Amino acid sequence: MIVSSRQHLVLRLKPVSKSTNRCITTNGQKKLHELVCYEDAAPFREIPTINFLQLFMRGMRDKNLQESRNHIFLRDILREKSSSIVHLRTPGKPPMLIISDPIDVKTLLDGDGKYPIASEFNFFNTYRQQMRKDLFPGTAGLLGSHGEKWYKDRSLVQQDMLRPMSALYYIQEVSSVTDDFLKMVDREMRDGRVADIAPLLYKWSFEAVGAIFLNTRIGCLDEKAPRVANDMIECVRVALGESMLKLNGGVPLWKFFKTKNYKDFDEASEGMYRITDSLIKYSMSKLDGSSDKEKSVLEKLIDKCGKDSDIPTVMAMDALMAGIDTTGNTSAFFFYHLASNPEKQEILFQEVKKEVGDRRITPEIINKLKYLKAAQRESQRLMPAVEGVARETQKDLVLAGYQIPSGCHVTAAMTSVMRSELHFNQPTEFIPERFLRGSPQQHGAHPFAFLPFGHGARMCIGRRFAELKVQIVAIQTLRRFKLEYEGDPQEMVTLFVNRPDGPIKIKFTPRD
Repeated sequence: MIVSSRQHLVLRLKPVSKSTNRCITTNGQKKLHELVCYEDAAPFREIPTINFLQLFMRGMRDKNLQESRNHIFLRDILREKSSSIVHLRTPGKPPMLIISDPIDVKTLLDGDGKYPIASEFNFFNTYRQQMRKDLFPGTAGLLGSHGEKWYKDRSLVQQDMLRPMSALYYIQEVSSVTDDFLKMVDREMRDGRVADIAPLLYKWSFEAVGAIFLNTRIGCLDEKAPRVANDMIECVRVALGESMLKLNGGVPLWKFFKTKNYKDFDEASEGMYRITDSLIKYSMSKLDGSSDKEKSVLEKLIDKCGKDSDIPTVMAMDALMAGIDTTGNTSAFFFYHLASNPEKQEILFQEVKKEVGDRRITPEIINKLKYLKAAQRESQRLMPAVEGVARETQKDLVLAGYQIPSGCHVTAAMTSVMRSELHFNQPTEFIPERFLRGSPQQHGAHPFAFLPFGHGARMCIGRRFAELKVQIVAIQTLRRFKLEYEGDPQEMVTLFVNRPDGPIKIKFTPRD
């Protein structure tokens, strides 16, 4: 059992110095965490630690590390250390800390300041701004920037990306793409079964992002799909897979010579650049000055940033990349959870049948589908697209009762938090009702115990579009088919973006 920060502080609480102004407060209310000032907290050196040799030896024998189930590895070391914070020492890198208490997660993110430094993107930052500035001469985009550069770019695109209505403009585009996805499912079925739904959902997500961002149908779902579809998906698989994880989290040997991981990532990045550049140029050649409601996201960004800005191009490139992997895998996990929980699937189907029926999906209908949104959140709680939220501290903090100086890299192990019995009853069970307001099973977890899209200024900027796409593919699939999972229980492979650890074999039974 993990000892929570509250329990930990009871053991470590010291008299608080009344002269200091470094005590942490929340809306004027002092709580147990906030009673420890920085000077009175336990010193950094006392944090439970795993040194590099111990990490290396563990990697030689730990099956979860060998098979890239890093979320289980982090859960296990937190439990073994009986702590909600652990220090992982890696040569050549700043102090790396793992935390798992929602109150500490809140403290970490509240300390962001105006320019949060998302340390999980540090390699992207160096790659785009130094090593391959030739590919990104004007801007490194939101993934490749920190500080004022990031803030300036984010300010230009945030309104068009995160307004509640931003994604809802594109319901019909996503619905049309999903119709074609279901035709592809029909073609791929053998005896009513699809051997693995995930690769089909990658193509669906790529096609949907192209329709939304570029107002372009790429053809990924056609019977004879263009080569660009498979090439792009393969490039994303490499760029956001194991190579990226090791480049960002391991010993930074790539700073001194081009390691295999660096070469693989670089080749994949160049491939993505070539493909997206050609798609963007084609899309821009078709721009016709249509009304705001009909414009692609790319065109809206061009209107906002100017025709000479690189920001729309890089944003569209990152959207294509992220859309394939994050939304594709999120949808695959959702299919798995629905197919392996038939009673919950039936509740959702009845809601869809009642509120949608055979009608076209509209924003008003989407807003009525409470169980759909609850089921989506529950799927993300169990299997999120990314393992956690990471920050470089920019001021001294107190986390878990310890002094955390500025310049530390702190990762909130959100899968451990979201699957913990400390925060959720029956944490390994798929129970959408825990996200239904007024339900007897509604959870009472801390708000920072569930952060599938991050939080604050660096929250996932594509959140609205990802949620809409997942909801529409679930609606349209359940209207036509009953889903049954036929395979072993799934876990995640936790790379830079989480993926299923095996094929998601589903039986599709047409509904009467």
